[in-house]
Amino acid sequence: MAYTSQPSLLGIERIPSYVGLNNDDMGLIRALRFTPKRYPAETVIVGQGEACDRVFIVESGWGCISHELAGGQRQILDFALRGDIILPQSIPGNALETFMAQTELSVLVTSTETFFPAAMKSPHLFSLILETLVHRAAVIAQHLTNVGRRSALARTAHLFLELRARLERIGSVTRNSYECPLTQHDLADALGLTPIHVNRMLRELRERKVLEFRKGHVRVLDQQGLTKLAGFESGYIEY
Repeated sequence: MAYTSQPSLLGIERIPSYVGLNNDDMGLIRALRFTPKRYPAETVIVGQGEACDRVFIVESGWGCISHELAGGQRQILDFALRGDIILPQSIPGNALETFMAQTELSVLVTSTETFFPAAMKSPHLFSLILETLVHRAAVIAQHLTNVGRRSALARTAHLFLELRARLERIGSVTRNSYECPLTQHDLADALGLTPIHVNRMLRELRERKVLEFRKGHVRVLDQQGLTKLAGFESGYIEY
């Protein structure tokens, strides 16, 4: 169930300044009349196979994008964090993936019928969409490499460093620590491991004194050591 309030421009001003939106661009965005919505944790916002004609901007909370498998299994493809633009992939009009609220999630919503024509009139807004697509492709490429080639320990370390880099960009990292609402089952679905294996990897990272994850709180103890272990390069995040 979604909780809907009146249309507003809440959060539109938070679009990153480097995009270079001018007054005409902002006028186009205001004309889209984004609607703020709030979803409880674990709410499916767009289900795989459902019709999808909406664009979302995350205001607060965590979401996840996943591919559902027979038998109730899933592969988490990406996480949706504050400021992210979510464009669910669809062919033709039916979603190829599930977009779910990981925690309570506040988003701004508009229809693709109004969003994309507006983007065609604004080079800067169109650039924002392209950057969103390129960024997502880069993230998913790293996740594919995690599952296909990196060791269980390296891929676990890599995901925590990626989340740290993304959260740091939006001011959600304090002294190398950040809040992370993911369970070991969530991490397993993102890393292609079992929850038991994830538990072992978390214990090994803690014993190596490079990272600690307790009760939804991540603390990077040795940034250099963790980065070397993961083979992490932040260029795909800090583009």
